[in-house]
Amino acid sequence: MKKMLLLLVSSLLIVCIAGLAGASNTVLTPDDVTITPDGDSVASVATSIRINTQGTYHVTLTATDGLFAYLESSSPIAVGNSGNWASSGHSLSSSSFSSKVQTYNGNLFIKGTKPGTVTVTTYSESTGDSTTQSYSVYSAESVNVSVPEFPTVALPVAAVIGLVFIFGRKKEGF
Repeated sequence: MKKMLLLLVSSLLIVCIAGLAGASNTVLTPDDVTITPDGDSVASVATSIRINTQGTYHVTLTATDGLFAYLESSSPIAVGNSGNWASSGHSLSSSSFSSKVQTYNGNLFIKGTKPGTVTVTTYSESTGDSTTQSYSVYSAESVNVSVPEFPTVALPVAAVIGLVFIFGRKKEGF
């Protein structure tokens, strides 16, 4: 009887562990943005640009096909506005500005009809160096996060407790 019960509990444990322990097919990082692909809804993400060397700079904003973006800020890094969006084939640049070593903050606004990438490039006119920060944009229709169902988590735990109980009783001699 005990061997049969042990076999049953072990089989249940193996089936549960090999079962659908749900995971996401898209792992989002903090710089990723999820849009509603209707072309009208706007998503935003906080953005910061760090200037490490004093000089003259400008910021360029580029979006892949199907996406539109602008960078809003009270500082000189602002690029575009709600009436003037960067899009595929239409990059936008800020005016040239002089800066000391400083971090500028703003919000990147994105809308569109399909996933892609929005790139913010900071170009130093003084040295010719540039820094690029890319934001991966996902469609809300393509991002699905599967949460494991209760039995997928509870059954392996119950099986382990059952095994502990069986082996504990075996040591007692019952």
